[in-house]
Amino acid sequence: MNPLSLAKTQSRARFSITIDYDPKKMELSRKRYQARDQFGPVDRVPVLFCLERRYFLPLLKCGFDEFLKDVETHYTLQLQYNKYRIENIVEDFCLDESVTVYPFFENVVNASGMGGEIAWSDKETPRAIPIIKTVEDIDRLPVPEATAGLWGKRLQWWLRMKELAGKTEVIFNGHRGRVEVAPLDIGWEGPHMIAIDLAGENFYLWMLEYPEACHRLLEKITAGMIRAATLFRQVDPRPRSVYGTAEDSAQIVSAEHFKSFVVPYDLKLYQAFGAGLKNGRGMHMCGNSTHLHRALVEDLKITSFDLFGYRVTPEVAARNLGGKMLLWGNINPMLLLNGSKDEVKAASRHCLAALAPFGGLLLGDGANVCPGTPLENLAALTEAAEESCVN
Repeated sequence: MNPLSLAKTQSRARFSITIDYDPKKMELSRKRYQARDQFGPVDRVPVLFCLERRYFLPLLKCGFDEFLKDVETHYTLQLQYNKYRIENIVEDFCLDESVTVYPFFENVVNASGMGGEIAWSDKETPRAIPIIKTVEDIDRLPVPEATAGLWGKRLQWWLRMKELAGKTEVIFNGHRGRVEVAPLDIGWEGPHMIAIDLAGENFYLWMLEYPEACHRLLEKITAGMIRAATLFRQVDPRPRSVYGTAEDSAQIVSAEHFKSFVVPYDLKLYQAFGAGLKNGRGMHMCGNSTHLHRALVEDLKITSFDLFGYRVTPEVAARNLGGKMLLWGNINPMLLLNGSKDEVKAASRHCLAALAPFGGLLLGDGANVCPGTPLENLAALTEAAEESCVN
């Protein structure tokens, strides 16, 4: 049978999907994550990739137009994505007999909620188009309602996915599984990242020339995010395991400006939604964040650095961050795409040698697996982890 197939059925279930995956592997993966959370070992370091929909859509023979055209198509394509990933990619992704779906609009949800325009393309991921052209435009931007833009669409699609999940039959190795709709959230884009989405590269210059105006924009963005995230938690009050932000746009600013224009606003979000969570302060940042590590540790006090950029060498990450937070990364995605399997394994061993002794490591890309990356290169990370096993 085609590994991407999804069948409509004549039974009570509207859709049915069958997945073949060894339950013993699920159990081992669960134990690896439990040990990682305690900075301790089991048999080996767990492995997980950032496999976004851009990786899978070519395999599913469709583009973003099809993926985003309506909630039902969005839902069924994600079921197929889960089936392919679980059965074909060697990693610690599948932890139980469930598949997880979610309304996924890439990294533009918060920019849209704040009134930003979005460019849609069949071949490329959605991207934000700056709408703030002058400093004066900042004061004309309102704090939006919690259902503005893609915030509202995400909420509507999430509710519909909950209905579709109840009409879907999932079979794992002959046993009945289930569809989980992930907890409703606004996404990981942080206030500074959204400010760049709304104002473009001008915002970097304005931080120097018009700092007070930039702070007003960041305050509005943070207020809007808190308003939307609060509503989402009222609709879906399930406990969360992490609250995370992504500040990709901030890795090129100085440590001084990071403390001024990033730290206060991320702290407001962490305090609002990360308090009480074991892993309450997640951070994602591509690029070379080395000069910001002290602020991440001392000012933001992050608990996990998720998919940190490959330009941070394992030795630097070990020296600055090892043992102080959970780490996920950070093999060069271009090496994964274009390198040989032996080269990928060598890079994985290098990362493991530097970071595994501290505990808390999740080996993966740094960050985002490119479309067309060979399966054997992805499998090389798990092979390296097994060859470097702790027992």
